[in-house]
Amino acid sequence: MDTQALLVRYCMRGLKKFEAVVTKRDRLAMLSGKRTAWSLFVLAFSLMATQVNAQPWPPLPAPHSSPPQEGFYGSQTGSGVYAELVPEENFNPFAGGMPLHTAVAPHLPDSWIRLEYWHAKIGHRGGRSLGTSIGDINGNLIDNTSERFDLPSVDPNSTTGIAGAAVAPTTDNVDWDDNNGIKGSFGIPIDTRSWLEGSVWSLQEQAESLRVPSIPPTSLNDGFYGPPIQFIVIPYTIDNQPGNLGDVAVNTPPDGIPVPLIVYDESFFSEYSVNLWSADVNYVYDLRIPHDGWTLQSIVGWRHEEYSENLSFGGSFNNNSGYATDDVTITGPLTTPQSNRIESKVHNFRHALQFGFRSEVKQNRFTVGVEPKVALGVGLIRSRVNTQNAREPGDLSVLLGDPNLVIDDPASTTSFDRELDFAPSAELNLYAKYDVTEWLKFKVGYNLTWMGRLGSADTSIRYNSISAADPTMSPSQLDFGVDQNVNSRYVSAFTVGGEIVFP
Repeated sequence: MDTQALLVRYCMRGLKKFEAVVTKRDRLAMLSGKRTAWSLFVLAFSLMATQVNAQPWPPLPAPHSSPPQEGFYGSQTGSGVYAELVPEENFNPFAGGMPLHTAVAPHLPDSWIRLEYWHAKIGHRGGRSLGTSIGDINGNLIDNTSERFDLPSVDPNSTTGIAGAAVAPTTDNVDWDDNNGIKGSFGIPIDTRSWLEGSVWSLQEQAESLRVPSIPPTSLNDGFYGPPIQFIVIPYTIDNQPGNLGDVAVNTPPDGIPVPLIVYDESFFSEYSVNLWSADVNYVYDLRIPHDGWTLQSIVGWRHEEYSENLSFGGSFNNNSGYATDDVTITGPLTTPQSNRIESKVHNFRHALQFGFRSEVKQNRFTVGVEPKVALGVGLIRSRVNTQNAREPGDLSVLLGDPNLVIDDPASTTSFDRELDFAPSAELNLYAKYDVTEWLKFKVGYNLTWMGRLGSADTSIRYNSISAADPTMSPSQLDFGVDQNVNSRYVSAFTVGGEIVFP
């Protein structure tokens, strides 16, 4: 046998041995797979058997109680076996001990939901006059410009030197009354002595106008407090220094810097709107066993509040009042009236930890309770002030001055600011409940909420102008923008609603 034949034989033997090894491994793997499948099958069958054994068998029908047979197989629709094998409800997600039902079911009894209507008022303690302080014709500083004062005339032929009575708008008389709101609450027991509670409430957005006299006045007859108001004015400062009304005649352009004063004699408009909502989540714990009808519970949780204000105002000046008449440059009404608009927006985001307690006394079906809470946290105040021709109405530098000395007042400017500040809040609930049934309760109450250190639209405007480097020139740069200040607001509300308790 030659060498080639031996090589072929050895190769054939090697292939047979390799095939035998592979075949043996395949058989072992198949056997292992079959064993695994059978093991799984036996395990599943055992579990099914255990589940079946755990379920109670339906009772056997009593003798002679089966319904009459119909057809060969008969009708079994009235038998217990048919009802067990073919239930009327094909699917029930909470049947058979599903995980969701198992987790939720123990906490559903004694859980409750409540819905309340609020008739509320949003108020504040004290407002502010729009603009800044200004000196009167005698040089005395007028801090409260919302009270009438005399506005000097530019007309050199004026017999009195007074153009008329003027006031500045104020937000002191703004209260957002008759505000409708709604509150939703829920409670879920955690154990026999504690539970989780939460609520969300909101008031509708409401707007009011600032109360100012009507201009031009409807009558020139004297009133109880003197002549009727002819001007609505907004003073501003130059380099943060107040001007002086006594300088109106001598400081008009081109003689010098005009009095920093926005003057309306044709019309004035304003709108002050507010929006508020709040939410909280609390852990409530029974501090005593209510064996005598008196309960005392502690409250610890988190509170979120969002409060926003939007104040916009402006008007027009046409010189029908004769304020800017000098018998030279201006001798009567303007061909094109001057107008402006100023808008301030403030939005408060507040997050706080909340602490309090609840005390109730229940007799028969009647319950009275008190619930004070205090929240301490951090608030983000976002502010924006937008102006359009802010200083134009009554601007003497434009009407009477040299064109080269016109105040640089861009048509539109916008200023932004963001600040973090301490955010305290307090809430007091007084209420009474009547159990109409075991699952329905009627509730009436009174709620007082106080929010401190809020950014407000009326206190966040900077009224200022920056003068030029040359003191003989008129103001050159508008400096109206955000000047963030904080204030407080309160919500007073009467509430009525209903509560449903789950069995």
